[in-house]
Amino acid sequence: MKKFHVFLDLNDEEDWINAIQERGYRLDWVNPYLHCYAFQKLANTDQFSPYTRLDFRDRGMNRRHYQDYRQLFSDSGWRLIAGSRHGGIQYFQQRTVASDRDIFSDERSRGRSRRRFARFSLYYAVFLLSYVFFYWQTTDNLNFFDIKSWYLTPGLWQMPSELFWKAIVFETPFALMRVGVFYVFLIVGLYNLGRAIHSGYRWQG
Repeated sequence: MKKFHVFLDLNDEEDWINAIQERGYRLDWVNPYLHCYAFQKLANTDQFSPYTRLDFRDRGMNRRHYQDYRQLFSDSGWRLIAGSRHGGIQYFQQRTVASDRDIFSDERSRGRSRRRFARFSLYYAVFLLSYVFFYWQTTDNLNFFDIKSWYLTPGLWQMPSELFWKAIVFETPFALMRVGVFYVFLIVGLYNLGRAIHSGYRWQG
């Protein structure tokens, strides 16, 4: 079973994953960038239904340190489902029912992980939205909120119907390339700003 879901908070994502697992599924694969999740149906109701917990690293680690990081969790009964030594969300899942149900020793440790997530999201949002503002201010003769300005063919909007549609079909891919980066950065920047605000408010202090 594959699902797509977008979250503003790591705890909300964690709760959603575990709610599905409690219905008799196990998380097998995650793409945190595309927000895609793959769950496998358990063979029977008596099969162990694990918990999944999320940690966040805002800095990369070399291979040895990342191996030590993974081994620390493995020794406590957790295996890595998805994650990278370059940072980002790390998805850990219980190996056995005897494993603790949480990877954090206390709420302070959990809070530090969530605040790292909020800070990283804010930095990323500032970078992307700064690019959007710079691109907007330095691009002449292009209004990102006026579709007609995306097209450069002279007299396009006064052409006869048959020629107009041929020209539209031909030039639209180029028009989308001219404005595509702007809208991708705008959407992703606003999304990260929302994550920073939501997570920062929840885990302030």
